[in-house]
Order: sequence, then C-alpha cells, then structure tokens
Amino acid sequence: MIQVESLITTTISIKKSLNPKSNYGIPNPPVYHASTILYPNSKSHRTKKVKFQYGRFGTPTSETFCNAIADLYDADGSIVAPSGLAAAVVGILSFVKKGSHLLVTDSAYGSTRNFISKFLPTIGVEVEFYKPRIKPKDFENLIKENTSLVYFESPGSLTFELQDFPKLCQITNRLNIKSIADNTWGTILGQNPLNFGVDAVIESYTKYVSGHSDVMMGGVISRNNNFRKIKKQAEIMGQCTSPDDIYLAMRGLRTIEVRLEKSFASSVKVANWISKISYVKNVFHPATKHHPDNKIFKRDFNIGAGLFSFELSEKDPKKIDKFIDSLELFGIGASWGGFESLVLQADLEKIRNFESFKNSTLIRLAIGLENPDDLIDDLNKAFNKLN
Repeated sequence: MIQVESLITTTISIKKSLNPKSNYGIPNPPVYHASTILYPNSKSHRTKKVKFQYGRFGTPTSETFCNAIADLYDADGSIVAPSGLAAAVVGILSFVKKGSHLLVTDSAYGSTRNFISKFLPTIGVEVEFYKPRIKPKDFENLIKENTSLVYFESPGSLTFELQDFPKLCQITNRLNIKSIADNTWGTILGQNPLNFGVDAVIESYTKYVSGHSDVMMGGVISRNNNFRKIKKQAEIMGQCTSPDDIYLAMRGLRTIEVRLEKSFASSVKVANWISKISYVKNVFHPATKHHPDNKIFKRDFNIGAGLFSFELSEKDPKKIDKFIDSLELFGIGASWGGFESLVLQADLEKIRNFESFKNSTLIRLAIGLENPDDLIDDLNKAFNKLN
C-alpha cells in the first residue's frame, strides 16, 4: 500500500502543474511549438533578460513539466532530455572530466553502461565498476583522490539488487564526491534518492511517467548548485524534447499513482506465484520476502514497480523460445512501465563484471494493467509446455 508521503506527492503532480486562471480556465497547460521566440526590443535581446529566449532552451510547456517534477522531488529544478539514456549522459558529463575517476554499479542499465565504458575512456575518464551489494567499507576503499562521481542504480537493471543509499552517501558526502542515482524503477512515488544524500537523480520518463509506450523522454533532477551545473550542461549539449512528448508525459504524470499501484500489486502476486514453480530457480523482485534486499526495500521504499525477473532451470534455447512464444498476454519487447505486460530473455554475459551468469536463463517480466489472474493463467499454460 502506498504510504501518505507518496499520496501527497501525487497531489502535487496534479495541482502544481495547473494554472487555469492564466489559461482561460483550461486545466491543461497549452502546448507551445517554438523555435524562434521574439524579443520585445533590442535591449532585451542584448541583455537576455527575458524568461524564454529560444525554443531549445525551454518554453512554457517544458517549464510546466520540469517544475512539476522538481516539486515532486522537492528539488530546485529538473531538465528534460529526449530519452532516459540522454538524461544519464547529461548527468554524468556534468560531473566528470579528463582525469576523473568514475565508480559505477555493476548492475547499471546496459545502454548507460555502454556509454560509460566505451565513450568516457576516450575523453580521459577512468571507469571502475563495483559489486552492487558492496559493503560500505569496501566501497570507501575503492575511492581515489581523483574520484569525482559515483553512479548508482537501485534496484539494479535485470537482477534487481538494492543499494544502501543512506550508508553509501554518508561516504560520498563526507569525501565531497558527487553521486547520481537512476530512479526509473522506484519513481518518486517509490523513493527519493535526494533525501538519502544523492546529488542528482536520473529518471526515464519513457517508463511509468508517460505510461503508454508511446514517448521517449528522460530527465535529471537536482538541488542547489548541482542543478545549475546540470542545466548548463544540457544547454551546451543541445538537449531538448518535443512539446508533444512533454504534453503526453504531463498527462501520464497525473495518473502515475493509480497505474503504478496496480502494476506493482499485480507484479508481487505474479512473482510469488512464480516462486512456487518447479522450473524456477530464483525470483528477483525486491518487494518479495525471499529477496536478499527486502529489508532495504521495506525501509526505503513506499511502493515498487511492476518489473522483475526470474531464473529458469531450463537451458535448452528451443524450449525457452517455446515458453516465451506460448505466452499470449505478454508482448516480446524492450522498455516497460506501459499499460501492457512484456517479456524478454536477458543476456547478462556482456554487461556484468563480477557475477557470472553463464548458462543462466533469466526472464524479465514487465507487469502491466491486465488482471493478474489472467497473467498467471497465461504463464501457467506456458510453464506446462516445458514438460
């Protein structure tokens, strides 16, 4: 059940983004399509003392959405980017430079990891991965004199390890090292990493914020000087987002609580059912009692997401394909957070340094808004075909 705090933030997401008094009584903010924005006179253009200067730097549409997100996170501001990965790139480049040392959780999202491991070394950034469940003492031992940033993701991508933000951020803050957390799974309704000491949050609005599998968009949220640095970096990189996508994300933001609550509750029911199947070796869902980080989940999260994975004992590729292809209510596809349930097989061999997943059969499920009993029935039929 969602706690009171997240109910309050949902009210903010609905009310703070509305200004009908200045919009002829219309609740939804208008969608501004703009490149050129005219200045009232030459002096205003010379001094740049106007609120909106050029479409790429922002319009009333982007301002409304960014302010709503910032209010949710109790932050000083947020920026939008054309995808979750683009947001991660902006955030990371705000705090690293040639000669920097970057610590990254080994369970980071594959596309983010690809940027970190393949691009950053070309500009002189030293990259080092660490175990997601690292102990604070071992974590501190990895920090060097030139460590400028730690990149968290909790839960981790595909394998859903949780990181102990309060303990790890005590170390980064004491040593004056910046930190970024990907909070796409948790969303602001689940947790607020800024309140645990994280300096900036990445969220892919493609997922639960938009919620309908038709938007590519991301954002970076932060406070104080960190936000000013991030905003400047976004402007330097030319990051901007379509006003139509922003409008759809704003619409999704207003219904995120009811969708997330349904998706999360259904996912826990499905995960608990799957854990009893003889073909299943492990279920990776932080909200279930058998998950090794369930204590952290119960301490730090108000609610979870509908995304989790499980490990099949079956290794035969043809049988695995048959299992997945037998599912009628699960589409085979990437992304998640939409209204429909999805399934895919995960390949972790190329995106993990510490744990070997060789010969593992990891299946990821994104639970949508269907009746969970129908999803269980669909899965049961597919499991039966493994006989």
